[in-house]
Amino acid sequence: MTKQKKDLKGFQDISLPTAIILVIAASLCFANSYDGEFVFDDSEAIVTNEDVKDAPMYKIFENDFWGTKLSHKQSHKSYRPLTILTFRLHYLVRGYLDPRDFHTVNVILHILVSVLTLFLYNILLGESSGNVAFYAAMLFAVHPVHAEAVAGIVGRADMLCALFMWISILLYRKSIFVAGSFTKWMNMTLSMLCIMMSMLCKETGITAIGICCVYDLVVVNKLLPIDMVRCLRQMCSDETKESLAVNYGALVGRIKTLSIAGFFLLLLRFSIMGFSPPRFQLVDNPASFVEPLPMRVLNFNYIYSLNAWLLLCPEWLSFDWAMGCVPLIHGLDVRILAVLALWIVLGSFCYYVSSEKHSGQLSPTIMGLALLMIPFLPATNLFFKVGFVLAERTLYIPSAGFCLLFAIGFQRLIEQCNGCSRTLLSLYFVLLAVFFARSWIRSAEWKTEKTLFRSALNVCPLNAKVHYNVAKNAADKGDSAHAEIEYNEALRLHPEYAQAMNNLGNLLKDRQRYYEAEKLLKRAVEIQSDFAAAWMNYGIVLAALKKPEESEKSYLTALSHRSKYPDCYYNLGVLYLEQRQYDKALMAWENATRQKPNHKRAWTNMILLLDDLGYGDKALSVGNKALKYLPEEASIYFNIGNILGKAGKFEEAEKQFNHAISRDSSNPNFYTNLGVLYHRWNKHRKAERMYTKALGINPNLQSARDNLKKLRIG
Repeated sequence: MTKQKKDLKGFQDISLPTAIILVIAASLCFANSYDGEFVFDDSEAIVTNEDVKDAPMYKIFENDFWGTKLSHKQSHKSYRPLTILTFRLHYLVRGYLDPRDFHTVNVILHILVSVLTLFLYNILLGESSGNVAFYAAMLFAVHPVHAEAVAGIVGRADMLCALFMWISILLYRKSIFVAGSFTKWMNMTLSMLCIMMSMLCKETGITAIGICCVYDLVVVNKLLPIDMVRCLRQMCSDETKESLAVNYGALVGRIKTLSIAGFFLLLLRFSIMGFSPPRFQLVDNPASFVEPLPMRVLNFNYIYSLNAWLLLCPEWLSFDWAMGCVPLIHGLDVRILAVLALWIVLGSFCYYVSSEKHSGQLSPTIMGLALLMIPFLPATNLFFKVGFVLAERTLYIPSAGFCLLFAIGFQRLIEQCNGCSRTLLSLYFVLLAVFFARSWIRSAEWKTEKTLFRSALNVCPLNAKVHYNVAKNAADKGDSAHAEIEYNEALRLHPEYAQAMNNLGNLLKDRQRYYEAEKLLKRAVEIQSDFAAAWMNYGIVLAALKKPEESEKSYLTALSHRSKYPDCYYNLGVLYLEQRQYDKALMAWENATRQKPNHKRAWTNMILLLDDLGYGDKALSVGNKALKYLPEEASIYFNIGNILGKAGKFEEAEKQFNHAISRDSSNPNFYTNLGVLYHRWNKHRKAERMYTKALGINPNLQSARDNLKKLRIG
């Protein structure tokens, strides 16, 4: 085969009908997720992340995936600016965040990755491709473990990472077989750039370097593990060195290039992290805190076996696997058998690939193992602690290796069972149908937080975080009674769950059960002393209990832990207002609006307080400044109208009231106050019409009734 033909191998062998079947399968099994909501991690990574909306573009490259500054002690150090840029593009095009746009693009990305996976399998399998690539690609396209990556919008990071990884491997292969040194180095450079882009979508992207190395050794140069051992043994001989230099000089050059690129990419990644690892809490990844070391390793291995089980039987699927979902192993435990089973299987694979008698069939198996294990390395806790126990979306890329190994084994069975090939093919298509149905059902569960969180109760009933999220969703929907039950269950399962204490305390505060709320919030800040939100809520409760000094101290403590906290400044201002410390109140609200220019309540309170203090001109100035940030906020126009009306500037006041009414025609107070203006202006017919409109909206509005009565009597 010529170099040109080799270069095309993997592309020309894929027929259009094959690609169409793959596209249909990949799109349909997750198609019902297109109209889903923003759920779970989407809220933090997209909805509340200013980097996705109005923050300066350069902030995307300074902050982590969740919008936290990389240098902040609470940063997860997950640096994925290219993924955030795709989220930002949605906002720039649409002008607001529409989850349907995000979900549609995610499904399209999965289709692209699935098609590229077919090309990838073709080149990784080399001459022995046959139907194996198609069997594997179809399984990859419909695998239910991908539901989180496709139906959960933050899973886009994994799909973009896979997309650039696959392209980088295809370009790397092209750099080997294409003619001309310039073209070779151009493709090699593009391959390295794609690896960097993959890494900037998600950290896993750097593992493409390892896959390229294995591909070059095993598929291109046909060096099996036993051959590599022989080469190492013979390297002492000068004659052997010369022979190796002649035969494998190009290979050594490419491996050096990959090694140098890998070194600089790792250096770049660690410099972005500030050469310090992220800090996670016990609840995020309990196994990483287990002592002694052998027991920690055992727990890690049990988690690996669970990952393997999800690939084999993706029935237990949960949005979160922390906090009791995977109980720790502390001694003799039946679950150790799962660890033994995992290592027996892996050991068998290692023995198989190290033997010589199957040398003609080893390359595909080794590539399947490489594709499975190398991208999984960042999630193993071997190099640094990760912030999760098990995350299904981290299996998106490794599952490509699993599917390839499955297809290789399946093809081997067909070849060895001549009389039962139809039966085996029927079973394969049944498996595809089962996986398709499971993917369809699972992606439907990802459409709303209610269905997502409730589905996890069946898988992880001992997971406090699941109950916490069920409670949070119930509270958001106004079902405070159910929310209280679920928060209490979360605290029963995990008595030191500070976030659950904070939310339950907040819920009880809103229901005016202040003493219960005080107890919970006090305990929350004792457990987590830098919990800014809990300190603020504690301050609100203390203010309600008439403990102003303690309340002020709580607010200031919250601000010491989170300097950019406009809601805390707002509440601090309310406390100062109640204490008649007006200058401090104005200063606090000014800080709130400086940090959050569209903070309506802070602007409104400043306007009203300045007006009450007799500073009408200052109040008007603040009101006009507020309109620059809140041009559609009816209440601002209403307050400006009131100030102008009191100053006798009737025409200007009338305009402001009409602006307010045009933006909110359902507020009876707007019509009432405009009626008062007309009443004072001696435009009695207009005044009567306004009072009547106000009473049409709210017949029980006493001020409108009294003013209308005065108008008719007078």
